Amino acid sequence: MIKATFVYSKSGLKSITVKGHANSAPYGEDLVCAAVSAVVVGGLNAFKDESIYEAKVEEGDVKLTVKGKQSTHDQIVTETIESQLNDIATSYSKFVSLERKIEE
Repeated sequence: MIKATFVYSKSGLKSITVKGHANSAPYGEDLVCAAVSAVVVGGLNAFKDESIYEAKVEEGDVKLTVKGKQSTHDQIVTETIESQLNDIATSYSKFVSLERKIEE
């Protein structure tokens, strides 16, 4: 299962973590995994202010940490990533889960 977690504070996004594999089909044929990968990697590539992000991308794992205040553009990118992953999780709940946390 793919688990996506978005962590927010009062000042905005703190981190995005996406871990695991969907395992909805054989390796190389898993369209759920491909969809999640496309949304996440495409979203990371859309961020404009790269200096405030620390990203670690490995097979099956993505960890993005925000080290500053996001621009309006990057906030929209974040909302788009979360919305698209939520749609995938809703349609394929056996393979993808999404959690949104608010921390102090």
